[in-house]
Amino acid sequence: MKNFLTLIFLLASVRSFSQDIYALKSGKINFFAGTPVEDIDATNTKAVSFLNLKTGDVRISIPNKEFHFRRALMEEHFNENYMESMKYPKSEFKGKISGIEKLELTSGKPVPVTVTGILTIHGIAKERTFEATLEVKDNTVEANTKFIVPLIDHNIDRPKILWEKIAENVNVTVNFVYELYKK
Repeated sequence: MKNFLTLIFLLASVRSFSQDIYALKSGKINFFAGTPVEDIDATNTKAVSFLNLKTGDVRISIPNKEFHFRRALMEEHFNENYMESMKYPKSEFKGKISGIEKLELTSGKPVPVTVTGILTIHGIAKERTFEATLEVKDNTVEANTKFIVPLIDHNIDRPKILWEKIAENVNVTVNFVYELYKK
């Protein structure tokens, strides 16, 4: 039901977009917050996203409970203690891509772009700017980026007892493949 409501919200937000709307076909978000003492990494493949190739608008909604870890206890701690996923069920990004006009729909070459917007994690919204690439492949648009999220920026506590196991900064890698949105 939550995913359905998220989809309705995102569809409502794309009503003002033109016919150049692309919806997420497949995507993967990885994060790494490990230290030399322990690797803490997770993957999420359940994001919902829309991209407007004409305006550069991008919207992403990520269900926090869909991050999966190699150990169940890590996943439990992530959802209950750090992300408080019952209270904050999703993370979101609403932004704009600068440089999208350089994207050629037939080139098949990665195009560097800058993405600026509001990243909301753990109920805290922060403006972020990061570099990404867009590439057209077989009627799809592939988006790739890597960026860092400081835990302190989003009020995510790092208990002193675990400071040596959990990094202060989370390394995030995103690979999304979009296809033309069909109503």
